Amino acid sequence: MKKGIFYCIFLVVLSVGLFIWVFTKNRSFDHEYGQDVDIAGDLTGLSTSPLPGYSSRYAVIPEGEEINAEEFVNSTYAVIMVNNETKECLAAHNVHRRIYPASMTKLMTGLVVCDAIEQGKLSLDEVIELEHDISFDSSLSVVQSNLYKGCRISVRNLLTALMLSSYNDYAIILAERVGGSVEGFAELMNQKAREIGATNSHFTNPHGLDDLDHYTTAYDLYLIVNAAADCEILEEIDQYSSYTYSWTDANGESWDDTATATNYYLNDGASLPSNISILAWKTGTTTGAGNCLAMKVKINDATYTMMVADGESKTDLYAKYSILFNLAD
Repeated sequence: MKKGIFYCIFLVVLSVGLFIWVFTKNRSFDHEYGQDVDIAGDLTGLSTSPLPGYSSRYAVIPEGEEINAEEFVNSTYAVIMVNNETKECLAAHNVHRRIYPASMTKLMTGLVVCDAIEQGKLSLDEVIELEHDISFDSSLSVVQSNLYKGCRISVRNLLTALMLSSYNDYAIILAERVGGSVEGFAELMNQKAREIGATNSHFTNPHGLDDLDHYTTAYDLYLIVNAAADCEILEEIDQYSSYTYSWTDANGESWDDTATATNYYLNDGASLPSNISILAWKTGTTTGAGNCLAMKVKINDATYTMMVADGESKTDLYAKYSILFNLAD
C-alpha cells in the first residue's frame, strides 16, 4: 500500500517536473555568445541554434546562410529581409554577426518605456523635471536637445522626439525615470531582449553610442522591429514625418521644438514607392555602425521586416533598400 502511494507521488512529481521543463524550454532563451568574442570578430563555430517556440511565428535563418547577398557583400555589414506572411527570408547577409546598433537601439528603449506605461509605472502625460545637465563626449557628433537642469517636459514629448529626431539626452532622461539609472534601464533592455528572443544582443545604454559591450545582430533587429510594430504607441509615432511640441525651461518659460523624422522616406530625402507604407522604423548612424535603417513595411498585401547596416553612405543605404523592395513578391 505504502509503495503504491509512493509510486503515485513519484509519478505526479515527475509529470510536474516534465511540464515545467517543457514550458521553460519554450519560453526562455540562453545567451548564444561567449564573453571573449569581439564585435565583427570571427564567429566561426558559435552556436546559433533555433529559438524554441519562435519558429512558428518567425523565420529561422541558419548561421552562415547568405540569400540574394551579391549586392551587399562589398559595402554592408549586415542585411536581412523577411516576408512576415510566409516567414521566407528574401535577403540575408551576416544576419547573426554582431554589429553596433547605433540609434536603432532606441527601438528597444521605446519598448521598455512603453512596457512601463502599460504596467502603470508612468504615463504619457507625466511631466519630468531634469535633475541634472546631460552631456556627452565632446569628440562625438551627438544629437541632443537644448534641455538642461530644471527644464520640464512630458513623457509623450520625450518619447516622440526620441523616436523621430533621435535626441540622445531624451534617451537618458527616460532611462533614469524608468530604470532609476542608465545601468538599471540597460538591465530592463536586456531582459526585454530575452523575452522576445533577441538573445544575441546586449545593451549597455539607451541611446546606442558605440560601446564594445553594446551590440545586436540583423536577426535580432528583425525580432525587435516586429515587437515595436506591435506596440500601439510606437506604431503611432512612426507614422509622423514631424512633431511640434513644447517644453518649459528652469524659469518657467515655454519653448517650442519640432522633431523631424530621420528616415529619408518620411522627410523627403528619398522617394518611397507608392505601393509601400511604413509600419515601424528607426535609423542609426555611428562610426562603428555605419548608416543603418531598420523597418517593417507593407508592400501590396504583405508585410516585410528589413534592416541594412551600410558601410559607405546614406545614399548607398537607401540604394540598398531599393534593391530589397524589388525582392518583394
